[in-house]
Amino acid sequence: MTKLANEVRLACQLVSRKVRFETHTDLAPHQLAVMWMIQRCGSCTPGELACEEQVTAPSMTKTLDGLEELGYIQRERDADDGRRRIVTLTDEGRAMLQRTAMIRDSWMEQRLSPLGDEELDVLARAARILQQVL
Repeated sequence: MTKLANEVRLACQLVSRKVRFETHTDLAPHQLAVMWMIQRCGSCTPGELACEEQVTAPSMTKTLDGLEELGYIQRERDADDGRRRIVTLTDEGRAMLQRTAMIRDSWMEQRLSPLGDEELDVLARAARILQQVL
């Protein structure tokens, strides 16, 4: 079991690294990670994002400042608690994530295209299992 765990972990790390660095965007990986998280939750507070990304509040503020400057996110005061800020994606931010997903999906499709039906079926099952595990 330990050998399989190691092989799965290494394969996942390699795929993640290749996807991030071979499908270049103008954003750093941590900026995209924050944008994906905002998309998943719809809206978040900076504190929730910092907690989820396991970074300090000042570090998250710096990331959000950069994303806001690029026009990809907006921060507004919470209607129920004026001390809190709510972070959401802008239309430009959603479009950037859509473009990034298309580029990354295309990159992966190119790598999968030489595989036969049986291998693709195995990968489809493995992907479902990995999503279940994670």
